[in-house]
Amino acid sequence: MKLVSIKLRNFRIYQDELTINLGDLNCIIGKNDIGKSTILEAINIFFNDGIEKTDLSVNSNDDLIEITCLFDDFREKLVLDSTVETSLKEESLLNQNGLLEIKKTFKIGGAITKATYIIAEHEIHEKLLYILTLKNSPLKALAAELEIDLAGINKTKNPPIRKAIKENLQSQKQLIELKVDGSLDTENNLKAVWSKLKDYLPIFTLFKVDKTINDKDKDVQDPMNQAIKETLAIPEIKELLDKIEVEIKAKSTIVAEQTLEKLKEIDASLAEKMKSDFSKLPSWDKIFDLTLLNENNVPLNKRGSGVKRLVLLSFFQAQAEKKKIETSAPSIIYAIEEPETAQHPNHQKILINSLIKLSERSNIQVFFTTHSANLVREIPMESLIYIYKSIENQNVVEYGVDIETQELNEETINRIIDTLGVLPNPADKISKLLFVEGNHDVNALKRYSKLLNTYNHAIIPLDERQDIAIVISGGSCLKFYIDNKYLDGLGKPELHIYDNDIPDYRDYVDKINQQENKKGFNTTKTELENYLTKEAIEESYAMNGLIIVVPEITDEMDVPLIVAQTLQNASNGRMWEELNDEDKKKKESKCKKHLNTIAVEKMTIERLTHRNGLDEISEWLLNLN
Repeated sequence: MKLVSIKLRNFRIYQDELTINLGDLNCIIGKNDIGKSTILEAINIFFNDGIEKTDLSVNSNDDLIEITCLFDDFREKLVLDSTVETSLKEESLLNQNGLLEIKKTFKIGGAITKATYIIAEHEIHEKLLYILTLKNSPLKALAAELEIDLAGINKTKNPPIRKAIKENLQSQKQLIELKVDGSLDTENNLKAVWSKLKDYLPIFTLFKVDKTINDKDKDVQDPMNQAIKETLAIPEIKELLDKIEVEIKAKSTIVAEQTLEKLKEIDASLAEKMKSDFSKLPSWDKIFDLTLLNENNVPLNKRGSGVKRLVLLSFFQAQAEKKKIETSAPSIIYAIEEPETAQHPNHQKILINSLIKLSERSNIQVFFTTHSANLVREIPMESLIYIYKSIENQNVVEYGVDIETQELNEETINRIIDTLGVLPNPADKISKLLFVEGNHDVNALKRYSKLLNTYNHAIIPLDERQDIAIVISGGSCLKFYIDNKYLDGLGKPELHIYDNDIPDYRDYVDKINQQENKKGFNTTKTELENYLTKEAIEESYAMNGLIIVVPEITDEMDVPLIVAQTLQNASNGRMWEELNDEDKKKKESKCKKHLNTIAVEKMTIERLTHRNGLDEISEWLLNLN
């Protein structure tokens, strides 16, 4: 499940509702005290609680704080209030855009009153409006009242009964708020739905590394505690712990019931007023404790802040490697406040590379705030989020790339440059410029150059080429944008590599090759994805437990589209043809990213030879020497 946006209202600096759109990698930039950390802390409160009375906006017109999170990429089939699979769409739990929208409210008064709502397009027929609140018995009673034939339907399971009722009653839908937590009757079935739904939400961890860290500071997350949380979320582990809970409940309930039987012998009227109940389930992450000790057995939380921050850096490096091979990882969101604090520039670069690699993995999102000009230079344009105050003193959020058109927001980029004082590094010893279409091409070529280095040592991995400046034609990373301007007119040799699917690119390469000191190539195949083999693609998805079969890759096929269709049709959800154009575009874009990173890593010299790509890609890269 992926967090795609968050809405804030009456939370600290954000009085009027503000929506922040989010991606896999999110770099939040702005001046001091503008509300960057507030966004991370709001997400943390949504997932992990910790609201305080002072979080209410000082200029608020009411006493209600609202934090709303919207999710995409959720499971097509899941289990909610029974062991039968259903879907969020079938249960009318999605909003008008097909997203899972969850709002948490905090009423600030003598005490803080909390409530949770799902905002969804739901049936408004009087018999259907509250259908999710009904447990099994009243649900069957409703079916009987409506004279609905439940023959052939498993009457012990709620989803098929609800489905039968809905199919027999025609109803319009309307966007409504379904209260799923907070001051609900114990018989309200929505409590059970929410209890199950929470298990599918991502794990969120906030690392606030810019403040003094001590062992009593609960706002600062020890990465070792995060390791425990992630382990507990692995399905196999959860299954084992659920079995333990069931056994403990069963055995201890027997003792409780036996006690009540004996109480009846003493005072029957008193025994009738009592019943056994488990009011609190164990918090497993509080039971296990993991830390790091030095040679003198001094724990991590007693060490200096510099040491702890280096451990945090190492944690993200380790996680980046771990996620490459993990097959059952839960959805995880890592958030870091100003990771550059107290770190050497070399460490900063290591950290940002680890965060970028993490964000490229399935089910991983990364958030961080920063004031570091050097760190921001490395960030993809689409990951930049800029926060500032308008002339009217309104909170404004802008993005490096326009959300709708996917075009570069040059005005926003220039604001970021002015805010951070980002400048090209005059120490960069650039000897050649490499021009490509987009960030996906950079991801693929870096990985292919590393692979080809094992075959021909004259090909140096792009990650090791400090003398090469990569320029993205459409704009991708802020560094490339700045370097492109800075290097314009310097007369450096240029190598251009573009896909073969657009006639303009072929004409452009012809013109490039007529100029001195420039060399251009079009791919002989449609796109870089066409150099992959079916085996590499299938193995890359198998790493995350997705078993698919794709056709043999040809030079002309639209590989991202074919893979996206295959994934969707194998998901037990809607077929590809049933998706709208926007959903198709999103899924195809996600596949394109996966193919140019994880799938390329599954390529070998033999596989590249099989696709007739070895000599061609080698020729491109050798032109950088």
